[in-house]
Amino acid sequence: PGGCLAFFGVVGVAIACVDRFAVVHTLNATLLDIMQNADSLGYSGRYEKLHPVMTQLYDFGLMARIAVGVYWEKLEPEQQQKLTEAFTRMSVATYAARFDGYSGETFEIVSAEKSVRDTMLVKTRLIKSDGSPIALNYLTRPSGGDWRIIDVFLDARFSELARLRADYTAVIKRQGFDSLLSTIEAKIAGMQNQ
Repeated sequence: PGGCLAFFGVVGVAIACVDRFAVVHTLNATLLDIMQNADSLGYSGRYEKLHPVMTQLYDFGLMARIAVGVYWEKLEPEQQQKLTEAFTRMSVATYAARFDGYSGETFEIVSAEKSVRDTMLVKTRLIKSDGSPIALNYLTRPSGGDWRIIDVFLDARFSELARLRADYTAVIKRQGFDSLLSTIEAKIAGMQNQ
């Protein structure tokens, strides 16, 4: 967080910055744990360990709303809830499927930078066993007294939420809500069976 202190220059804001690091630090520690125990946990064990942590650290309600864009307001409250639940399960399933082994990787938090509309971009790297880094940046925002993740940028430039929004709005526009929900459920099932 030293770079964060230098960036903000005032103690009050710097303390808030450390909190933003804490969200990503907790996620990284959880990911490292499931990677190191991936084989004994299996997919379902990784999912069970990730679910409570990710639902605490991510604002899945906001992310689901952003993912369907203008169609969110056209959904009934029950549909919005179903979508948020499916989006949450799909997000956790994606991590449980991707972080399925360990060969000496480590995580490193690089910096935090102020971003648009009261958000903070926390830059991290997954260091592979050969020393090569993969950039994973997390966009965080204040929510109920805590900081929560609202987007992930792979290789520092590809927004997961933007990709999902393109996919989801295309499906909901052409085929409707039920088809979108079926598409998400099919993806979850596919990850469970890998």
